[in-house]
Amino acid sequence: MAEIQIRPAAEADQAIIRQMVRDEDLDPTALHWSHFLIAEIDGDIAGIGQIRPYPNCRELGSLAVKEPYRRLGVGAKIVNALLERETGVVYLECLAHNERYYARFGFKRIPWWRAAMPLKLKAGMGQIVGPLFGFRVIVMRRG
Repeated sequence: MAEIQIRPAAEADQAIIRQMVRDEDLDPTALHWSHFLIAEIDGDIAGIGQIRPYPNCRELGSLAVKEPYRRLGVGAKIVNALLERETGVVYLECLAHNERYYARFGFKRIPWWRAAMPLKLKAGMGQIVGPLFGFRVIVMRRG
């Protein structure tokens, strides 16, 4: 297999970003291509991820890897590249079963109400909606 190449997203990537987020049932808000990094293998987009900027905080989000490229380190390479650019606190929301994955990047679970605004509002909604659909959302923080 060829090497995983990480590059900033371009405006032409907007449609594939939206499609990958939709395919994985991820948060469809704030999907501007300029916030994303793209992982490519042999010229194919293998994965995406972003740091979503909010007025008072930053959130790692929209991490998606296409099925044929999973378990090859694509997601980890994207996360590491995104976090290399960050100097302050970064939050994320994820399903509880993904906690161990993100812990290896230095994220620690926090109570949802300790998240910065506006993530606190978003996380609070996850606490209400998640159980209705049979899943548990947690909030994590790095830094």
